Amino acid sequence: MDIRLPKGLFKRGKGYAVRVAVPTEYQPILGKKEIVRGLGTQDLAEALVRRKEVVEQVLRSIGEGAVPKPVETKTKKKSPIDGTTVRDTAHRWLAESDGIKNATKARYRQHLEGFEAFAGNIEVSQINRKLALAFMEHLKRTPSERTGELLSDRSLQSYQCCLASYWRVLDHWGLVDPDVRNPFSSLLRRVAGQKKKADPREKKLRPVTREEAESLLTYIAGNFALKYQFEMFVTVRLLWVTGCRLNEICGRYLSDIDDRGDHICINISEAKTEAGKRTVMVVGNDDCALLREAVKQAAIAEPSCPENEGRLFPRINLGGYDKRPSHYLGKALEKARKNLEGDHSKWDMHSFRRTAVSALVNAGVAREARNLAVGHSNKDDIGISVYAKRAGLDDVILSTFKALYDELGASLVSPSVRLEAH
Repeated sequence: MDIRLPKGLFKRGKGYAVRVAVPTEYQPILGKKEIVRGLGTQDLAEALVRRKEVVEQVLRSIGEGAVPKPVETKTKKKSPIDGTTVRDTAHRWLAESDGIKNATKARYRQHLEGFEAFAGNIEVSQINRKLALAFMEHLKRTPSERTGELLSDRSLQSYQCCLASYWRVLDHWGLVDPDVRNPFSSLLRRVAGQKKKADPREKKLRPVTREEAESLLTYIAGNFALKYQFEMFVTVRLLWVTGCRLNEICGRYLSDIDDRGDHICINISEAKTEAGKRTVMVVGNDDCALLREAVKQAAIAEPSCPENEGRLFPRINLGGYDKRPSHYLGKALEKARKNLEGDHSKWDMHSFRRTAVSALVNAGVAREARNLAVGHSNKDDIGISVYAKRAGLDDVILSTFKALYDELGASLVSPSVRLEAH
């Protein structure tokens, strides 16, 4: 279905522009009947917001007798210190978030407009827990304009998810105090005596098997139309032997790679936790040779943007609000997984990490060594409770009970009894 754009607004290339008619009395002076200005955005909602401001600026310049200065047609990224109100930051987030579906983006825009209407167009630094709780109570009391009934639990959860994500973006931009806890988290926390709601989502993700991983590699190797075919192939091979997260592989720089001949060290210098900052090692000869080839390719490849200079995968476009290399590469890998024959819904790219931890558990590697390799703290054994939870651990359990049997001194010794059914 075609969407009718407001008068003067039109699509130019991938972005939007506005056409402003020059008043008749100024046409001989300017030598033109209209002035076209790019709005510097590909998002329609953002274009609608900027349209009015640009039109007013052009008409004001004409009225003052000055020739309007051209506006840059290329998108000029706003710095984190520009536009720090709720309205400005909300528009900027949704305009730059290319990983959010249009339907979700429309729903988030409605949620953010509701929060702005309640709190006012305040500076984001003024948002606190008290305001967040007050807004949630307001939502619980206010009937829906569409149905006339109170919002459902699902709708309230959607508001919280949107606002919590919004705060994380603000934190990433440096607009809020990083030491302040997310004020929108746990807004729907249970009160004392309230029954816990059942999670309708099925916990079905498990470690990936060798057959599944090799089928994915075969698909990638045989599909030359893939934009990131080489990067995808290298990433899958490294995920299998390192147990890293996706972004820990595709976000590496050449300076992070230390070739020591019989093995290659990969330094992961940034992570969410201190334990995540670690060194992983590639020890297989074939994997080392593949990584060396990737380093050679990176040295001659044209970076997709200046930020990619010196990366292991410089051709990958950065995506998401935090501009990660895993954004588009992850989408490409997930699309490849879904194109495989058979049912592959029970694993994803993070399942390679589950496989690595499960293998370490089965090999009898100590918890401290496992956590050191995968980047987890030693206060909890997340390897057993999370990653290896759905793995095949029968051998470990069998050897454990054999050890228990031997430590107990075998079976109990007792007089023989005649067992009869009563």
